[in-house]
Amino acid sequence: MKYPTSMMVAIFSFCIVIISSCKEVGDDTATIATTVPANLNAIETILPDAPGYTSFKMNCMSCHSARYIKMQPNLPEKAWTAIVTKMQKSFGAPFSDSSAREIVQYLVAIKGKK
Repeated sequence: MKYPTSMMVAIFSFCIVIISSCKEVGDDTATIATTVPANLNAIETILPDAPGYTSFKMNCMSCHSARYIKMQPNLPEKAWTAIVTKMQKSFGAPFSDSSAREIVQYLVAIKGKK
């Protein structure tokens, strides 16, 4: 099948536009990638001071980063109690029951469901 010259020019022009626009997206992506900090661990997340913070810091921060805690949803006290109990009983986190209560108190204070 033979296409008219004007149709071939239109198809060729359309392909050039598509290829050009793809290159622009690639250029933007490269620019975005270079703006990301080289060391994401250098970003410091500070948790608020509240009752139970010392127990939380001593017993939880060896495994969990502050950033990890900040990413958690706000949960009711019952849910935080279940999570802390799971860490203690199932995963062997070495803290006492009284420390567990302080940790739950802290988590509810900073990430409790309101």
